[in-house]
Amino acid sequence: MQERIVQAAIEEIQSKGLKFTMADLARRAGISTKTLYGHFPSKEELIRHLIEQGNRDVRDGMEAIVNRQDLDVTEKLRRLLAYVPSGFGGTDLRLWYELKRYYPAQWALVDKCFQEEWDQVRAVLEEGMRQGVFRRVNADILIQMYVGAWEQMINRQASSRDRMTIHEALDAVIDILLDGVVSARKRQEESV
Repeated sequence: MQERIVQAAIEEIQSKGLKFTMADLARRAGISTKTLYGHFPSKEELIRHLIEQGNRDVRDGMEAIVNRQDLDVTEKLRRLLAYVPSGFGGTDLRLWYELKRYYPAQWALVDKCFQEEWDQVRAVLEEGMRQGVFRRVNADILIQMYVGAWEQMINRQASSRDRMTIHEALDAVIDILLDGVVSARKRQEESV
């Protein structure tokens, strides 16, 4: 039953953001509100559960990426930086802004994971630098730049007319971080 509720909650979030009601959720799940509250005493507890599940998904997903032998270090780094828990990749950045603004205790769980889960990224960066695929960079600065870009994208959603999904936003940041702003043609000209 709990998994059914969680799946319905993800669908509600994808449809309405965090503005859904527990009655909306009960209807979507095909259960009574009494049954819903028996599993999750409040909307805040439900959101906490979703975030904790998402954080586990991030850890497991990132570990799976690192362990894939068919990916080179560049692709591993791209996938690690772009990893979003299943079910949330298509959500637009307003959802994350709403979470940060209206559910600060739950946001703290996202932020904690986001601040701490960098071991795999560091390992792949170091491996790429050893192989000569990546130039020597300060991993902490790269991570701070990424985190700062992520936070700025979320914070500007309150006033932005852009309706980017989390995947679109992360792909744009990763493209700039990994490929820079100098065109491939110009880099090629300079290397000759």
